Amino acid sequence: MTSKEFLTTGEAARLVNISRSTISRNFDKGIFQGKKNPITGERMISRESLINFMKQFNLPVDHLSLEKKKILVGTSDDHLFSQLQRVLSEDGRVELERVGFGGDVLISCSKTLPDLLILDEELADIPCMEIIRSLRRMPDQRDFKILCSAKSRNSRRCLEWGADEALSKESPDREEWGKTIYTFLNLPQERPEEDLTYKHQRRWPRMGLHLPLKIGIYSVRTPYRRDTGVATMENISLGGAFLSDIALEGGKIPCEPFRVLLESDQEPLKDWKAHGKIVRLQSNGTVTAGIQFTRVPKASLKMIEDLAQ
Repeated sequence: MTSKEFLTTGEAARLVNISRSTISRNFDKGIFQGKKNPITGERMISRESLINFMKQFNLPVDHLSLEKKKILVGTSDDHLFSQLQRVLSEDGRVELERVGFGGDVLISCSKTLPDLLILDEELADIPCMEIIRSLRRMPDQRDFKILCSAKSRNSRRCLEWGADEALSKESPDREEWGKTIYTFLNLPQERPEEDLTYKHQRRWPRMGLHLPLKIGIYSVRTPYRRDTGVATMENISLGGAFLSDIALEGGKIPCEPFRVLLESDQEPLKDWKAHGKIVRLQSNGTVTAGIQFTRVPKASLKMIEDLAQ
């Protein structure tokens, strides 16, 4: 994929693992080269100067060639955004950013152009037509891709305003949305293998258990709102666990990206907890799931190690 010539201070900070303010100070001192956005004054760091800095301090530069594609979604419609998350299914090559108003779309695009703008035609503050036309009037924003989510009868109007494509909001076809999005991003829809970590974790021995658990299902976007339930842990390793008899109070598995909090108040894992994601889900009279741990407190990790010994 094509790499950007300039990065924001936030992008540079994540790559170098220092604060944005430190990046900005080094830019002002001339350590980093680049440019300033003429509208916002935001500092933009050149890729070349960032690579030189990372090589000077023996920092890995691999991530610079694995840059994510940014999709800006302008919508206040939770259902539409949830559908987009399902289409992309946590694709590690893509980063979704959501804003709820047309004014925020224009401000965000003036700071850093996304690789793709997905625009809901039913924004509350500024008509979709005016947003598209305003973006197309700006010289450096004429060619980037705009995809409209429109009611069927308005699809042609979106194209007349300057959108590259308009897809149905009333009955979204996930396959059509996915094909269009990946075409505009110039990415193959078939993703590279992303489960190597999980395969490695399966090498750890699994210990058989039959332990009741309390579980909490929460959205990645809203981690403090949880649907609680119960399950039985059948086995566990340092990398994950297998659960059976899963029952949620709400009765539904979320359609958007989510995580699972596991908690035990019984021996041999009293006061144990861990966060994970589902990597295998089955339902055949009872719901079972394979869990890959994403975050385990040190005390809980020590309990698993003691159990293995």
